[in-house]
Amino acid sequence: MKRGQPQRLEKETQRRLIEAGMLLFGLHGLEATSTRALAMEAGVNLAAIPYHFGGKKGLYLAVLEHIVKIKLAEIGPCLDRVLAACAERSTGREVLVGHLREMTRVLVVAMLGNPESRACSQIMMQEQIAPTAGFDVFHETFLLRIHAAWSALLHRFTGLPLGSMELRLRTISIMGQMFIFRVGMPSLLKLVESDRLPDGYLEAITDICIQQAEALVAGFAPVCSGANA
Repeated sequence: MKRGQPQRLEKETQRRLIEAGMLLFGLHGLEATSTRALAMEAGVNLAAIPYHFGGKKGLYLAVLEHIVKIKLAEIGPCLDRVLAACAERSTGREVLVGHLREMTRVLVVAMLGNPESRACSQIMMQEQIAPTAGFDVFHETFLLRIHAAWSALLHRFTGLPLGSMELRLRTISIMGQMFIFRVGMPSLLKLVESDRLPDGYLEAITDICIQQAEALVAGFAPVCSGANA
């Protein structure tokens, strides 16, 4: 066997198990997914899971870390641009609206753009609904980055204090309008009688989310009073 080949084989096994985990954990969740099903989907020996990841939970954590890595590669540059624009006090409203549109578009595509995106976002939704031991990693390294960018943008539009109760709730609200399309994807696919989004639907979802986000900041009126509004 050539030098380096065992290491390549190990990495290939790990890759296949992570891909199998993305599919099966997304479909069935952590607890309902068996190690046997994971090994069969990956086409590897059952013993490969404890050998490479220490068990099913270790593989799940590796899947979460993989999802965070690939999704941050997709959306990270956009988040950085938003934060930089918001930090510059001379940035005008028209430019900020452009960043709002771009960030909405990037996040919708990252969540719904293809079957892999939907598998990733399915696991993200499950972590929101029924957090596992991996939630802190997911929250600290991924969700908080998105939250920070939206908070900075909404702060500039509304003047709500950073860290205030209302700004936090407004941020969760605007993020939620995108998440709901992932949660409701099975119903939407049932309505259109297809196993994938027909042409034009992703663009329409993006436009709807942008329109609703713009409406929120255009018609903003605070609902909380006091210094922590």
